[in-house]
Amino acid sequence: MLTRDISLEQAVLDLVDNCVDGAKRLAAAGGEFGNHSVELVITGTVFSITDNCGGFSREDAINYAFRFGRPQGTPRTPSSIGQFGVGMKRALFKFGEHFVVRSATTADEWAVALDVPIWLERGDWHFPWVAFGERETISTTKPGTQIIVDRLRPDVAARFATTNFSNLVVDLIKSKHRQFISQGLSISVNGRHIDASDLYLSFNEQLKPGRDDFVIEEPGKLAVFIKITVGVGASIPREAGWYVICNGRVVLSADRRDITGWGLLENESDRLMVPNFHNQYARFRGIVWFDSEDSSRVPWNTTKTDVDVDSSVWQRAFSRMIEMMRPVITFLNDLDQDIDANTRESSPLYQYVTQAPTVKAERVTGKSDFVAPSRSSVQFKPKTVKIQYSRRIEDVDYLKDALDLGSARAVGEKTFDMILESQRSE
Repeated sequence: MLTRDISLEQAVLDLVDNCVDGAKRLAAAGGEFGNHSVELVITGTVFSITDNCGGFSREDAINYAFRFGRPQGTPRTPSSIGQFGVGMKRALFKFGEHFVVRSATTADEWAVALDVPIWLERGDWHFPWVAFGERETISTTKPGTQIIVDRLRPDVAARFATTNFSNLVVDLIKSKHRQFISQGLSISVNGRHIDASDLYLSFNEQLKPGRDDFVIEEPGKLAVFIKITVGVGASIPREAGWYVICNGRVVLSADRRDITGWGLLENESDRLMVPNFHNQYARFRGIVWFDSEDSSRVPWNTTKTDVDVDSSVWQRAFSRMIEMMRPVITFLNDLDQDIDANTRESSPLYQYVTQAPTVKAERVTGKSDFVAPSRSSVQFKPKTVKIQYSRRIEDVDYLKDALDLGSARAVGEKTFDMILESQRSE
């Protein structure tokens, strides 16, 4: 088993993925993400991860989780994001020389402890069962899994001890598991609760996201369900780009590479179909969801850090992504031109976009084209303030007659305009 082919932070994410898979199974059976939690402790002396996400059975531990290689006919976990057993073993051996794994379902509980140097010296490749231990954290009445790794490897201990590493893990979990956290799953690192990081798109009568959904079906394979949403959000360059989500797990965040279409040339004519990213497109947001009961069908690479560009599923989705991206880019070009022509403060289109209400990307439903206002359809509305004051009735009536006006409000507006014009003409 290779432990060098994955970074330390990705190995931590693999373990979190396994917890999330447990929460997904319980949610699919009628539970709620809000009832489940994942707690990580990362220090220079110990690593632990504890969840209440249902646990896994002794049989699964024997046949899959603690078995090297994947036996033929091993059942897949529907719509999973983790590599059951593979990611866990790889992380444990990468982190340290001693670990304990405990898990409990409603019907079963078990524990394994391993002193790695002794185990390697014996060479029997079996994982020893040990007494389950305390039941306050997890038990058959509180199903879940706990992993504790101590005697950390020196290079691992050095990184785990730093605030930078725990901050990196927090940021990755916040990004990669944004969908599950938004649905209520609680995840914490060293006691620090991770809040949801939702994507918002502008949405009103003249400015609406585009959305499409379709299914890719191939003979003898499970279907892949695809949803694509494009639109505009806040002008934040670091958040702009494409988000690719596979079975709920974010694979790419704010991607602005040619892999997701930026700087794309038309093959025959070398005509630029999509420009390279620059801050003019800081409002662009594109999200594509891939979902399949067979996790090998969604287009991610083996470490879930990028897309598999050779996947036929990705290629078919990519073509539609470019089609839907193009009108948003055109609108953002128009917005940039309007700002250049009027300045940012006086641009009608800029004012319209910045004042538009927003909606979570997941709440955009139904198939629709991207809709945006044209430069000519939006009129500039200057900021105003309401002025109120009181004067004697006879004086107001006198001015109504003198100025041939029908109301006190008209008197106030007319006299204000007269004084303003007089002052400006001096």
